[in-house]
Amino acid sequence: MEMEKQIKLMKGAKISLLVLFLSIVRQFISIYQTSYQLVSPFIPENLIWEISKQFIFTAFVLTIAFVLGLILYFYEKYLLIIILTVLVLIASRFIYLPLK
Repeated sequence: MEMEKQIKLMKGAKISLLVLFLSIVRQFISIYQTSYQLVSPFIPENLIWEISKQFIFTAFVLTIAFVLGLILYFYEKYLLIIILTVLVLIASRFIYLPLK
């Protein structure tokens, strides 16, 4: 019984880390799309940086959580990984850097 629970938690932790990784990739794709689509002589480079800064910060926070999740995975703290991932993904929806 205990072994089945541990296996299910391990699968859940792997899925959580995968979702977190895909969220990081999505942030980097957003950075690339912003810089690629806003190429115009009328749009200053500073504005593109200010818009991309939001995605960079979110990707940084998610990357820190991903590395922490990997460390916890090697210590077999599967439930903590799932909780960390859920909290970070919810919090990432509310991370906001105002434009200057």
